[in-house]
Amino acid sequence: MERIDHDELKAVISNDAFDKYTSEQLFSDTKYYFESMKSAPFFGEETLGIYVDIYKKLGEKGYSPALYELGLLYYNGEFWLPSDYALSLDYHQKAAASGNADAMFELYVYYATGIGTEIDSETATDWNLKAANAGSDRACYNMGTFYATGNNMPQDMEKAVNWYDKASQLGNVRATETLGLMYRYGEGVPQDEAKADTYEKLENEQREAFLRRMDEM
Repeated sequence: MERIDHDELKAVISNDAFDKYTSEQLFSDTKYYFESMKSAPFFGEETLGIYVDIYKKLGEKGYSPALYELGLLYYNGEFWLPSDYALSLDYHQKAAASGNADAMFELYVYYATGIGTEIDSETATDWNLKAANAGSDRACYNMGTFYATGNNMPQDMEKAVNWYDKASQLGNVRATETLGLMYRYGEGVPQDEAKADTYEKLENEQREAFLRRMDEM
């Protein structure tokens, strides 16, 4: 599919012509230009602000990836856009309410560390569980660690392995590596060299796939 150019994106926001394209295409092309141009010192609010406005409009329409991206943007800030942790939290909450697993995981981080809100370990753990159930590999890895260590959850190695395995199936390299080591040395599970070899092979494949994705960006 041909990419929407900058001038056309500017016209979309100026004329409120969002029905001309799908939310997915508008978001994808907006993010492409924003990420490509934000590091250039001669681009500032006049140019990049157009893309932020598109994110906001898509967010108003309930498109959760745009809400999540706004949450990240207001956390990190730009030289022309100050960080606003409270606003970042609000966007992640809206994205999470729309079912965005990544935003749910960010809410775990925010409540666990006090970003834009007070530290609330119980709420943080609840958001991590919601993120894990929604398919966040990072949250699944955390659940494995919670059960393995007895931190935030009663220690339960069977549940830890199940969560690590779920994270591994979702592509989480740390979970795959952890399972390989657990089976290699019999830590929390019966020692099993065959399973250790299987997870080690998968770990190498996942790392290679990650490097390929980085090269394609």
